[in-house]
Amino acid sequence: MNWDELKEVASWGQYVHWAQLNVDRWICADDHTPAESVAKSFQFFASMYVAIEGWEQLKLQDAEIERILQKNKDGVILLRRARNAVYHFQKKMYGEKMTEFAYEFGKDSWVVDLYYEFVRFLGEYPKKVYPFDERQEHFVAQFYGILGWTPEYE
Repeated sequence: MNWDELKEVASWGQYVHWAQLNVDRWICADDHTPAESVAKSFQFFASMYVAIEGWEQLKLQDAEIERILQKNKDGVILLRRARNAVYHFQKKMYGEKMTEFAYEFGKDSWVVDLYYEFVRFLGEYPKKVYPFDERQEHFVAQFYGILGWTPEYE
């Protein structure tokens, strides 16, 4: 087990957690004004781009996650633009392409699927890297304690 990698994955996990907080705000509220819907979707898209960026920098591997990312390269570019639109001041409001992206991006789209796969990966990760049956539950609980949340996945 590589302790440096474990700490890096835990760091990446905080960004997945922030994506979780943003997806819940976006998907769970049905009373959004159009402006609120765009704002909350952009927050989720921005947080997902940061999670993707971390995934790539850490060179983590998972076949399903890689399949989704490879199939949606143009969408990842739009997520980067969403991150920039949210966290970097723009003199002009977000463009037409980003507005279309936010409105047409169904709540059952690939980025939501990717989010769920990130959560699954993070949920499975401590069990995969801890090779001993003894105290595995304790190790997993400590890992989630470091994260500050427990990824729930099926």
